[in-house]
Amino acid sequence: MTSTRTVLITGCSRGIGHHTAIALAQRGWRVVATLRGDEGRQALEDAGVRVETLDLLQAPLPRVQAIIAELGGLDALVANAGYGVFGCFEDLEPDEFRTQIEVNLFGTLACARGALPALRAARGRLVVVGSIAGRRAAPGSSAYNCSKFALEGWAEALRFELSPFGVPVVLVQPGLTRTGFHRVRVRGRKVGSGAYAAITRRLDALHKENNGKGADVSTSVAAIVLALEAPSPPLRIVPTTGALAELMAARLLPWALYERLADWKLRLPRA
Repeated sequence: MTSTRTVLITGCSRGIGHHTAIALAQRGWRVVATLRGDEGRQALEDAGVRVETLDLLQAPLPRVQAIIAELGGLDALVANAGYGVFGCFEDLEPDEFRTQIEVNLFGTLACARGALPALRAARGRLVVVGSIAGRRAAPGSSAYNCSKFALEGWAEALRFELSPFGVPVVLVQPGLTRTGFHRVRVRGRKVGSGAYAAITRRLDALHKENNGKGADVSTSVAAIVLALEAPSPPLRIVPTTGALAELMAARLLPWALYERLADWKLRLPRA
């Protein structure tokens, strides 16, 4: 496929954003990838991707506006940047919870706000990389779940608002994926030190069991390509059957049954 369309992708140092940037460059897109540091920069540049610095905690709105002004327009934004802070709610400090929301929610909103005038002018697309964590919750993930649930509601409302302008909004919702996310997940400073110590130990054990498991990152890349290139993309794309099965269970089973199944799987220690 050949194209001169321009896409801006945030959070490209590794994982989904990194591989999507390279894949789209190979498909003929003009790709601009943002990084907070230098991880992944050389591989992106070697693939013909333009790299820009962007930190979602450091005034992302004017930075995105400046990048788009220099590009002379934009056809698509893939809002992928984010991170996860983990620990039971009472163990997380208020600033840790607040920073999680600031990055994953308000950072994404700022990038979208900066891109929307150009996207409306080009009748382009906005792709938000969410998570099935935005549709079903898990213990030890309340801050991350909160940020992703909020993105769900915002993107759904924005889909309606942008429809008259011919700008589809698409949520890509990966489940467990081999992206290296476990290497950068943040543990709260006091997590596991108080009343939730036994629960935290169990959650840590489950996390170790899941390391190295999950779908290949190519499944999420393919979903983003579909979101960008399909004639009429849906609001939500769930890349893997495993993630889809999880969501179907959470949606269709009576809550009491779903909760019992989750308790059986998690086997959290009782006080």
